Amino acid sequence: MDHGRPTRRALLATGLALATAGCTDGGAQSPPTPGGDPGGGPSSPPTTPGWSDLEVSGGLSRPGQAGYDPSTLLYNPRFSPAPQAVAHCRTADDVAACVRHAGRTGTGLRLRAGGHSYGGWSAGDGLVADLAGMDAVELAADGRTARIGAGARLVDVYTALGAQGVAIGAGSCPTVGFSGLTLGGGVGVLARSFGLTCDQVRSIDVVTADGTSRTVDAGNDPDLFWALRGGGGGIAAVTSWTVAVRSAPRVTVFFLRWGLERGADVLAAWQRWAPTAPRELWSTCKLLRNPADGDRVQVSGAWTGTAALDLSGLLAELPPPAANTHRTLGYLDAMLYEAGCSGLDAQACTARALDGAHRQPFAATSSMLGTELPQAGLDAALAAVRELRAPAGLVEAGMSFDALGGAVADVAADATAFPWRTALATVQHTATWSGPADPGPFDAVVAGTRDALTPWTGTAAYVNYADAGQPDRAAACWGGNRGRLQRVAAAADPDGVFAFPGGVRA
Repeated sequence: MDHGRPTRRALLATGLALATAGCTDGGAQSPPTPGGDPGGGPSSPPTTPGWSDLEVSGGLSRPGQAGYDPSTLLYNPRFSPAPQAVAHCRTADDVAACVRHAGRTGTGLRLRAGGHSYGGWSAGDGLVADLAGMDAVELAADGRTARIGAGARLVDVYTALGAQGVAIGAGSCPTVGFSGLTLGGGVGVLARSFGLTCDQVRSIDVVTADGTSRTVDAGNDPDLFWALRGGGGGIAAVTSWTVAVRSAPRVTVFFLRWGLERGADVLAAWQRWAPTAPRELWSTCKLLRNPADGDRVQVSGAWTGTAALDLSGLLAELPPPAANTHRTLGYLDAMLYEAGCSGLDAQACTARALDGAHRQPFAATSSMLGTELPQAGLDAALAAVRELRAPAGLVEAGMSFDALGGAVADVAADATAFPWRTALATVQHTATWSGPADPGPFDAVVAGTRDALTPWTGTAAYVNYADAGQPDRAAACWGGNRGRLQRVAAAADPDGVFAFPGGVRA
């Protein structure tokens, strides 16, 4: 076993290359439209915005002014937003001012947390309320809950909580916004033991479409509370979250790799083992094409149990892997490891995640694996990855199967807006590339791998892996919860102040 710090090649091989590893998970409250915004926004006739009337404590940036840099708004550089103004919000009152301005003038409004929206919906051509200044993380005096600002990034949340010996289950990409992740449900590396991130929410501070600030929970506006846990945004502006925390566990992280030719065998063994393993064990299985580092199938994950990590249920069915590593870490160090930031503090981790080498353009879509793939489905998955037509500039492409089950399945399908509680896994289809290129061929790559599974997965999808080109997206993302979610959205925001192309009413 190799217990040392992974090399750059090992980081890529373990799925920590940020885009393909799910580093684009969530990150936008009003979570694709390069250089524009084709829809969404208030239905009332717009008036000419009077920007001098909008005052926020962090200031307002307009084209040509200091602080106006649209290239920093979105993680995915395939998009080129050009908003009329960026409001740098620091308080709930700032957010309320932006909401009232949008409602009064008809200006399209986007709320940006981490900027990781797959569809580029964290920014548009109207007003962007940038919540980055609202990133405080405060542990309650009793140590049972924490209040997390709407602009906090995951690395900041993990650092603040881990330093006080408590933990929350969330995603792996360090710069994803906690808000966007949670609004979509929140699949992460501790999901099977902690539940979805939205399952850990106890109350939410919001600004509603009328510009009013209030707190919602199970007893105060339960419909809105329900919708904001898995509904994907576009209903109200979250300003902070109160979440349950628990004692931070020790975490054993592991990584296994085989050649891609073993893909069907590894996926077959993994899908029988992973969803029914002890709930302290979360894992992901990836089928990957990588021209530089080699094609491969890999299984990696995290174990939070008190006994020693035991992978025999998986390995007994397979040939020895070409790589087999594990290491046991404290909670914060494990989260930094999963983020590809071992040995770095939060500031350095953020800078690394946002540098040019990691902010590669990407295309993505998703499926939900409801039941085990039969042999025909396993063969189709492998063939779709091995035989995909790699466009020029491709860095990596493939499928990532992330295990559900455990605590995720403890919650009823209609208890929150996230509907896929009994699924075995989410499936993320991704393609990353370097340099300027037409996104079309890469969109075709991910659509192709998704379509290869459709005979067995159907059209169900995970809202945080947003795909603007997916037919009947609302049904795909919310299934049987769509009707209630649409009714809540219409009641909470009748004029569409928060509407955007990826919302439930789009």
